[in-house]
Amino acid sequence: MSDGMEEVENILDPVVTDIPQDIDLVDVLPRGYLSVSQATTFLKCPHSWELRYLQGKPTKPSARMFQGIQVHAAVETMMEGRLNTGVLPSLDDATDAFSTAFEKQKPLIEDWEDQDPGSVKDVGITCTTVFYKEAAPKMTPVYVEKAFHTMIKSDDGKIHLPVLGRIDSIQVQALNEKDYQAIREELVDNFKQQKAAGVKQLVLPPLRKPKRVHDLKVVTDKWSDGDLDNDLQFSLYAGVENTPDVQVDQVVKGRAKTPRPRYEVLTGVISPRTVKHTVNVLQGVAKSIAMGHFPMTDPGNWWCSEKWCSMWIHCRGSK
Repeated sequence: MSDGMEEVENILDPVVTDIPQDIDLVDVLPRGYLSVSQATTFLKCPHSWELRYLQGKPTKPSARMFQGIQVHAAVETMMEGRLNTGVLPSLDDATDAFSTAFEKQKPLIEDWEDQDPGSVKDVGITCTTVFYKEAAPKMTPVYVEKAFHTMIKSDDGKIHLPVLGRIDSIQVQALNEKDYQAIREELVDNFKQQKAAGVKQLVLPPLRKPKRVHDLKVVTDKWSDGDLDNDLQFSLYAGVENTPDVQVDQVVKGRAKTPRPRYEVLTGVISPRTVKHTVNVLQGVAKSIAMGHFPMTDPGNWWCSEKWCSMWIHCRGSK
């Protein structure tokens, strides 16, 4: 290779030698920690991550994302009621939770994606109803919206990476309704004792049955086994909770012009090897951030578009 070509190669694929050592990454991460959301944004487009988290460019909330968030709020209401009282709230209570959250935050949405807000709301209520009828009666939650904070250390112990996240729910694999209610009653009493003792972050005590990590997804297309096996979020959650059993609760809207939401369930087992790979991925993202390395993504990727990238207006969409 000629000297000229070597120079071009170094520009396109530079050799990196100045990886920070002996640092706590809390000092270099803009928010003091890394999350799966941050990591996936960085892996898709480091420049998009830079615009959002370093430069603080405003995002452009979309109808699609907004709708899913409000369905989550309604499902949280269902699970909290199921855990605290043993019975599901009424369907009206669940859909009211969606509608209240929707109307409260509706003024924040800038991009309705050529959809009527009323139609977006109606589909969200349908999604909530589908989940309530098909999934909610089978729920066995023992912890709802569990926040976690863990520290990932490099093998040599020189780099510490703080990672934060929130798990939709942890559920117990009870044999039947009677079994779940017995576990639930013991757990509620335990939580009351922890609160009386001033515990701020409740600790899930040992359970008599195996646990399973659950996460709700409102999606266009049904997940495959491969999607679950390679998902950073589920791998991290499984590792943090030391719980290999995971489940994706999906409300699938499909691609029809008029959505017909349906409920689909997908379960899997996350291996220790997969968890280790996820840790390596997160460490790689954090090291790149620490080095200030934020290249743009391949413009041919589907997410590099006005529809899918919230930073588009600050990058390719700017004049």
